[in-house]
Amino acid sequence: MDSYPFSSHSKFVELLSQQTVSFGNNEDSVDLSSSQPLPGSVGTEASNCDGDSAPQRRERRKWTPMDDVVLISSWLNTSKDPVVGNEQKSNGFWKRIAAYFGASPLLAGCEERDHNHCKHRWHRINDLVSKFCGAYEAATREKTSGQNENDVLKLAHQIFYNNYKTRFNLEHAWKELRHDQKWCELATAKNDGSLKKRKCEDGGDSESSQATENKRPPGVKAAKKSSQKTVVSDDNLNKFQSETVPLSEADNESSRVRAVEREEEMKTRKPKVYIERNREEGHLRLWNDYFSDTPTYPENLFRRRSRMNKLLFMHIVHRLSNEVCFFRQKKDVTGRLGLSPPQKCTAAIRVLAYGSALDAVDEYLRLGATTTWLCVENFVEAIIYLFGDEYLRRPTPNDLQRLLHIEELRGFPGMIGSIDSPQVNFSVNGREYDMAYYLTDDIYPKWAIFIQSIPIPQGPKAVLFAQRQEAARKDVERAFGVLQARFAIVKNPAFSWDKVKIGKIMRACIILHNMIVESERDECTQYDVSNFQQGGGIESSHINFTYSTDIPTNIANQMGVRTRIRDKEAHQQLKSDLVEHIWRKFRRDQDNN
Repeated sequence: MDSYPFSSHSKFVELLSQQTVSFGNNEDSVDLSSSQPLPGSVGTEASNCDGDSAPQRRERRKWTPMDDVVLISSWLNTSKDPVVGNEQKSNGFWKRIAAYFGASPLLAGCEERDHNHCKHRWHRINDLVSKFCGAYEAATREKTSGQNENDVLKLAHQIFYNNYKTRFNLEHAWKELRHDQKWCELATAKNDGSLKKRKCEDGGDSESSQATENKRPPGVKAAKKSSQKTVVSDDNLNKFQSETVPLSEADNESSRVRAVEREEEMKTRKPKVYIERNREEGHLRLWNDYFSDTPTYPENLFRRRSRMNKLLFMHIVHRLSNEVCFFRQKKDVTGRLGLSPPQKCTAAIRVLAYGSALDAVDEYLRLGATTTWLCVENFVEAIIYLFGDEYLRRPTPNDLQRLLHIEELRGFPGMIGSIDSPQVNFSVNGREYDMAYYLTDDIYPKWAIFIQSIPIPQGPKAVLFAQRQEAARKDVERAFGVLQARFAIVKNPAFSWDKVKIGKIMRACIILHNMIVESERDECTQYDVSNFQQGGGIESSHINFTYSTDIPTNIANQMGVRTRIRDKEAHQQLKSDLVEHIWRKFRRDQDNN
C-alpha cells in the first residue's frame, strides 16, 4: 500500500496545484503550486505523478508601510460610513475595504489585493497594535522625571519584546490608530468583552443560579422516585454547608471590613478648606501703598522692594496686561473681579527679588502659593517673549561706541567684550590697531585678543598697569554679583526645579537687569554720551561702520582670522603699548599717592 494515499489521484493533485491556500496572514501564506513540499508531506513526486509540470511560482508581494497605512485608512473610512457602517455581512464588508484599498492613488500601478488578504493583514495589525498599546501604557506608568517621549517609546518596545519574544515593527500603524476614536472604542470593547467572558468562565454559577430560580417543578414519576431516595438530615446539611461556604463568607466579611474602613477614612479625612482671601482688599492695599496720588511709601522704598523704578514697573505691567492673557483681569461667573495685573506682577517680582517662599506674599497681596508660582512662571515667560529680542541682543554700534568711550577713559582704548563685533580702530602709544581685545587673567593664552595682568610687576610702570588692568577686569566679574544681589532667586538653591525653569528664570532676570540699567543709566552717568557715535574730543577708539561681519565664510578667511587672533608678537606689542599709555595717562595720580 502506498504511503501517500493521494498519489494515485492525479485529478485531485492537479486541482491542488492550481490553488493557493493562505494560513494566517499574507506573509505566512503557503503556495501549493510551488515545487516545495508541504509541511508534513513525504515528498514532491506526488504532485507531478502524471508528468505535468507545476505552474510557475509567483513572487509573493509583501506588505509595505504605505500598504498598511492605506489599509488602515480603508478600514476606518468603511467602518465610519454613515449609510452602511458595520451592519453588513463580513464578506461584503471586506470586499468594500479591498475596493477602497485598490482605488487609492497612493497604490496606483500596484497589483490588486484580494479581500481575504486585506482581512488577514488587518487582523494581524489590529492584534499587534493592541498589544503594543498595552506595552506603551505600561511604559507610560513607569516614566520618570527627565524622560521624554522617545524614552517612553523605547521602553514600550522593550516591554513588548519581553512579553511576546518578538520585535514590534508596526510602529507606523500604531501612530495611525492610537488616537482614532473608532479604533479605540472597538479595542476597549474587545478587552471588556474578554474580561466579562473570563469572569463568566471563572464564576459560572450566575447562569446556573438563574436556571435554578426558573427551574420547572418535577413531575409525578420524578417526585415518586425522589421520595424513595435517602433524605439527608438537617444536621448533616448544616455541616455540609459549613464546610463548603466558609471561603465565600470570609471573602464577604473581608470586603465588608474594607468598606467600613473606607467609610471611616472618608469621615476622618479633612475636607479641602477654602480660604476667602479677599483679593480686592489686597489690590486696594497695594494701590494705596505705592500707586495712589498720596502713596504710603515713597519712591525709594518702591525701588528697593521692586528692584526698579515705578515708571519701568508700570511699563511692564501695561505690556503684560495688554499682550498676555494670564495677566488680564477677568471676572468669574458671579461677576467678581479676579486678581489685578499689579498684584500678579508684584508677586512675581517679590519672589524673584527676595528668593522667598511662594506663600510669603499671601498676607500682603492675598495670593496662595500655587497662584504665586503660576504668576512667576507666566511672568518670566512673558518677559522673555516680549523683551528678549531687545534686551538679549548683540551690542549695536552705538553700544560698542559707548563701551569704548568708557574703557578709554579708564586707560584701555579698544577694549570691549565681543570678539565678533564690528571692526574697531584705535591707537595706543602712537601705534594703530584694528582688533578689539579682552582683559583676562593668567589662565588664558597669550593671544592678540587677550591682555593679561603682570603677575609679579617690576617697576612703577608695571605696578600701575597691573592695578589698572585688575580694576577694570573686576567690573566684568562683578556683573554677576550685581545680578545676584538684585535678584536673590539666582543665588538660592534650586534643587526642586528642572533645568528648563531655571534657565527661563535666569534669562528673565538678565533681561530685567538690562531694562533697569537702561532706565536708570542717565541718573548715574557722569560723562557726556551725546558724542559717542561721532567720537568727539580726543578719543582714539572708533567703530568702523563700513566694516561688515557678513563676509562669505571660506577656509582662507577662517585661517586668516585664526592667525591674527593667535599672533603672540601682536599680543606682546599691544601689552607694551598699553603699559606706556597708562603710565603717561595716570602717572600724576600715582605720584600723588
